[in-house]
Amino acid sequence: MSSIGTGYDLSASQFSPDGRVFQVEYAQKAVENGGTVIGLRGKDGVVLAVEKIVTSKLYEPGSGRRLFNIDKGIGMAAAGLISDARQLAETARSEAASYRNQYGAEIPLKYLNDRVSMYMHAYTLYSAVRPYGCSVILAAHQADGPVMYMIDPSGVSYGYFGCAIGKAKQNAKTEIEKLKLQDMTCQELVKEAARIIYLVNDELKDKIFELELSWVGEHTKGKHVRVPEQLVAEAERCAKAAMEEDSDSDAEDM
Repeated sequence: MSSIGTGYDLSASQFSPDGRVFQVEYAQKAVENGGTVIGLRGKDGVVLAVEKIVTSKLYEPGSGRRLFNIDKGIGMAAAGLISDARQLAETARSEAASYRNQYGAEIPLKYLNDRVSMYMHAYTLYSAVRPYGCSVILAAHQADGPVMYMIDPSGVSYGYFGCAIGKAKQNAKTEIEKLKLQDMTCQELVKEAARIIYLVNDELKDKIFELELSWVGEHTKGKHVRVPEQLVAEAERCAKAAMEEDSDSDAEDM
């Protein structure tokens, strides 16, 4: 009975006999139902890339964005329920603003990560609330260089050189592990990020998607901004060309 959650998945505050919290696991499943999001940390900054699934052709382009500005130099990307992600973005902005008002400086990403992860963890402790159905990646380029953290619905967070969340996270991780991230610039990472997103996209199920890209680093003077449209278009062209080359080589092998 405990293996399928029967009777033990009605509250986030209840453990099953084998020590699982099913509400948290369900929240993680919600994340896996969303588009893929990756973060790549290079030698001069961090690049965030989002596969935003477009479920209707009637949507206005650019709506339902999954990239957020938290502070001038801090960005956030989210996979999972977009409404939960917006609430977390507002919470993170409040924490960043509170720190700036109190100390007169931008909050170090390590502290912001701790505060947001503790906030998410609090929603796994009480029966009156549910866990957040999203995972987030926080990125910045501060005094000690580029930094990036990923937080999952349970409130667990780690610092990463490269990470992936969403439905194709395992395939994306496999591709990220092939890169020498610490030797790559943001310009190079933008093309790699686009290539990975196009590679892991499921053409049969998700034919339409928008690629969102943002970066923060030395070249942006420490500010988190969206990648210029011209560079995004170039990265998409390179990604499609790489996909065609792979398909041609596979056809020759057969």
